[in-house]
Amino acid sequence: MTRQNTPVDGPYRIAVEPIPTGVTLDVEHFVSKVVADVVEKLLTDKYADRLDDLHEPRPRDPHKIERPADLRFEQLVEDLVSEVRTKLPVYGLQTLRLAGRIEQLATPAIAALQAQEEAHAVALDSIVRGEGSAAA
Repeated sequence: MTRQNTPVDGPYRIAVEPIPTGVTLDVEHFVSKVVADVVEKLLTDKYADRLDDLHEPRPRDPHKIERPADLRFEQLVEDLVSEVRTKLPVYGLQTLRLAGRIEQLATPAIAALQAQEEAHAVALDSIVRGEGSAAA
Protein backbone atom coordinates (compact mmCIF):
# COMPACT_ATOMS: atom_id res chain seq x y z
CA MET A 1 0.00 0.00 0.00
CA THR A 2 1.18 3.49 -0.74
CA ARG A 3 1.16 6.32 1.76
CA GLN A 4 -1.60 7.96 -0.29
CA ASN A 5 -3.79 4.87 0.15
CA THR A 6 -2.82 4.65 3.84
CA PRO A 7 -3.31 8.15 5.23
CA VAL A 8 -3.29 6.83 8.82
CA ASP A 9 -0.23 4.84 9.83
CA GLY A 10 -0.69 4.66 13.57
CA PRO A 11 -1.65 3.69 16.12
CA TYR A 12 -3.77 1.60 13.72
CA ARG A 13 -3.24 1.73 9.96
CA ILE A 14 -6.24 2.80 7.89
CA ALA A 15 -6.20 2.38 4.13
CA VAL A 16 -8.76 4.09 1.89
CA GLU A 17 -9.74 2.68 -1.48
CA PRO A 18 -12.40 3.79 -3.96
CA ILE A 19 -15.52 1.78 -4.77
CA PRO A 20 -18.19 2.77 -7.32
CA THR A 21 -20.44 4.34 -4.69
CA GLY A 22 -17.84 5.85 -2.32
CA VAL A 23 -14.86 4.43 -0.44
CA THR A 24 -13.86 1.54 1.78
CA LEU A 25 -11.85 1.96 4.94
CA ASP A 26 -9.53 -0.99 5.48
CA VAL A 27 -9.08 -1.28 9.25
CA GLU A 28 -7.54 -4.77 9.29
CA HIS A 29 -4.82 -3.73 11.77
CA PHE A 30 -7.48 -2.52 14.23
CA VAL A 31 -9.68 -5.59 13.72
CA SER A 32 -6.74 -7.91 14.38
CA LYS A 33 -6.23 -6.19 17.74
CA VAL A 34 -9.97 -6.54 18.51
CA VAL A 35 -9.86 -10.24 17.64
CA ALA A 36 -6.81 -10.64 19.89
CA ASP A 37 -8.77 -8.94 22.69
CA VAL A 38 -11.71 -11.30 22.14
CA VAL A 39 -9.54 -14.43 22.11
CA GLU A 40 -7.80 -13.23 25.27
CA LYS A 41 -11.17 -12.76 27.00
CA LEU A 42 -12.42 -16.16 25.80
CA LEU A 43 -9.45 -17.80 27.49
CA THR A 44 -10.56 -16.49 30.89
CA ASP A 45 -12.86 -18.42 33.20
CA LYS A 46 -15.47 -15.68 32.81
CA TYR A 47 -16.03 -16.48 29.13
CA ALA A 48 -14.56 -19.95 28.53
CA ASP A 49 -17.49 -21.63 30.26
CA ARG A 50 -19.97 -19.62 28.23
CA LEU A 51 -18.17 -20.56 25.01
CA ASP A 52 -18.24 -24.23 25.99
CA ASP A 53 -21.93 -23.86 26.76
CA LEU A 54 -22.58 -22.78 23.17
CA HIS A 55 -21.21 -26.10 21.92
CA GLU A 56 -23.63 -28.13 24.00
CA PRO A 57 -26.91 -28.58 22.15
CA ARG A 58 -29.85 -27.56 24.27
CA PRO A 59 -33.39 -28.66 23.37
CA ARG A 60 -35.45 -25.66 22.33
CA ASP A 61 -39.12 -25.13 21.69
CA PRO A 62 -39.32 -23.73 18.13
CA HIS A 63 -42.56 -21.92 19.03
CA LYS A 64 -41.25 -20.23 22.15
CA ILE A 65 -40.48 -16.53 21.91
CA GLU A 66 -37.02 -16.06 23.31
CA ARG A 67 -35.96 -13.02 25.25
CA PRO A 68 -32.56 -11.48 24.47
CA ALA A 69 -31.19 -13.01 27.67
CA ASP A 70 -32.16 -16.46 26.31
CA LEU A 71 -30.06 -16.01 23.16
CA ARG A 72 -26.73 -17.31 24.40
CA PHE A 73 -24.69 -16.55 21.29
CA GLU A 74 -26.04 -13.03 20.88
CA GLN A 75 -25.57 -12.29 24.58
CA LEU A 76 -21.98 -13.55 24.48
CA VAL A 77 -21.26 -11.32 21.48
CA GLU A 78 -22.81 -8.33 23.23
CA ASP A 79 -20.81 -8.97 26.40
CA LEU A 80 -17.54 -9.39 24.50
CA VAL A 81 -18.14 -6.19 22.53
CA SER A 82 -18.51 -4.36 25.82
CA GLU A 83 -15.07 -5.67 26.84
CA VAL A 84 -13.03 -4.86 23.72
CA ARG A 85 -11.94 -1.71 21.93
CA THR A 86 -14.60 -0.20 19.68
CA LYS A 87 -13.17 3.23 18.90
CA LEU A 88 -10.55 3.68 16.23
CA PRO A 89 -8.31 6.62 17.15
CA VAL A 90 -6.90 8.91 14.47
CA TYR A 91 -4.47 11.59 15.65
CA GLY A 92 -3.18 14.97 14.53
CA LEU A 93 -2.42 15.55 10.88
CA GLN A 94 -3.49 11.99 10.09
CA THR A 95 -7.09 13.13 10.60
CA LEU A 96 -6.71 15.63 7.79
CA ARG A 97 -4.94 13.12 5.53
CA LEU A 98 -7.76 10.63 6.13
CA ALA A 99 -10.46 13.24 5.47
CA GLY A 100 -8.63 14.45 2.36
CA ARG A 101 -8.21 10.96 0.96
CA ILE A 102 -11.87 10.11 1.59
CA GLU A 103 -12.93 13.34 -0.09
CA GLN A 104 -10.57 12.76 -3.02
CA LEU A 105 -11.91 9.26 -3.67
CA ALA A 106 -15.56 9.85 -2.81
CA THR A 107 -16.13 13.05 -4.80
CA PRO A 108 -16.43 11.36 -8.24
CA ALA A 109 -18.67 8.60 -6.88
CA ILE A 110 -20.93 11.08 -5.09
CA ALA A 111 -21.15 13.27 -8.20
CA ALA A 112 -22.20 10.25 -10.28
CA LEU A 113 -24.81 9.25 -7.69
CA GLN A 114 -26.19 12.81 -7.57
CA ALA A 115 -26.42 12.93 -11.38
CA GLN A 116 -28.23 9.59 -11.37
CA GLU A 117 -30.62 10.83 -8.65
CA GLU A 118 -31.33 14.03 -10.59
CA ALA A 119 -32.05 12.08 -13.78
CA HIS A 120 -34.39 9.81 -11.82
CA ALA A 121 -36.20 12.84 -10.33
CA VAL A 122 -36.64 14.42 -13.78
CA ALA A 123 -38.01 11.16 -15.20
CA LEU A 124 -40.37 10.72 -12.25
CA ASP A 125 -41.58 14.31 -12.55
CA SER A 126 -42.19 13.75 -16.25
CA ILE A 127 -44.25 10.63 -15.52
CA VAL A 128 -46.25 12.44 -12.84
CA ARG A 129 -47.07 15.23 -15.32
CA GLY A 130 -48.21 12.60 -17.82
CA GLU A 131 -45.33 13.20 -20.24
CA GLY A 132 -43.50 9.94 -19.61
CA SER A 133 -43.86 6.66 -21.43
CA ALA A 134 -45.66 5.11 -18.42
CA ALA A 135 -48.63 7.42 -19.01
CA ALA A 136 -48.90 6.58 -22.72
